[in-house]
Amino acid sequence: SAASGMNYAVVRPCGLFGDTPGESILMNNAAWVLRRTPLFLLPGDGAGRFPPAHVRDMAELMLDLGTRSVHTSGEEKDASGPDCPTGKELFTRLGSSIGAPATVVATGLPNAVVGALTQPINWLHGDVLLDNDDLSLLSDSITMADEPDDPLIKKRRSLFEWIDGVKDDLGREYISSFARYYKK
Repeated sequence: SAASGMNYAVVRPCGLFGDTPGESILMNNAAWVLRRTPLFLLPGDGAGRFPPAHVRDMAELMLDLGTRSVHTSGEEKDASGPDCPTGKELFTRLGSSIGAPATVVATGLPNAVVGALTQPINWLHGDVLLDNDDLSLLSDSITMADEPDDPLIKKRRSLFEWIDGVKDDLGREYISSFARYYKK
């Protein structure tokens, strides 16, 4: 703690995306589903907001705060991106950008039920497409920035511009997070 002489800074994370679809498993696999199914089901009303940040913006924020925390302590910043769509807006835009046939539907169902409906994809790929924590991040607005109009957030990389830039490759193949991060 600062009282014992240790300085610190806090970065509040949100969803992340990288330079390529392979570095952006959540967005890539959502596109994979959108390309292959007639319906893309969202829990609840689809109105929860999700402001993902680019990994390089997250790294820059962490470096900046880590450098400054040598002299200050207790600073907190959101690692949110400038785009803050609802789940329905995000996945409708993603589907439209990649030319997917799926219709995005807010089901009114709880996260656990929508998560259970992804089980066939989990079996097919030996993976977990989405768990309840993932669905909460996407649908419950829990990663919203405390200061969404922060000029630093507005300067970060746009998820929507990224989607438009990688749309031809996005969702062409499924990427197993289990194989990438846990199997050795």
